[in-house]
Amino acid sequence: MAASVEYRGYILTPATRHRRKPDGWTLQVHLQPIGRVGGLRKCRAPNVYATEAQATKLCISFGRLIVDGKILPRKKA
Repeated sequence: MAASVEYRGYILTPATRHRRKPDGWTLQVHLQPIGRVGGLRKCRAPNVYATEAQATKLCISFGRLIVDGKILPRKKA
């Protein structure tokens, strides 16, 4: 797993994984409020990227958009 980043009271941790079909790296980030044991949110998008480095970079951007309220993750049914 890549290095975590602190952003506006949260720790953002990229959690990319390699997929075979379609071949590429997933976009998933874990959001943890700083100073809390619970409250971990696992957010992902259907996007797939060619390299792990590209997916990791975009995971951090994705997490920042969620924290800023610009993207609202869907709730599980």
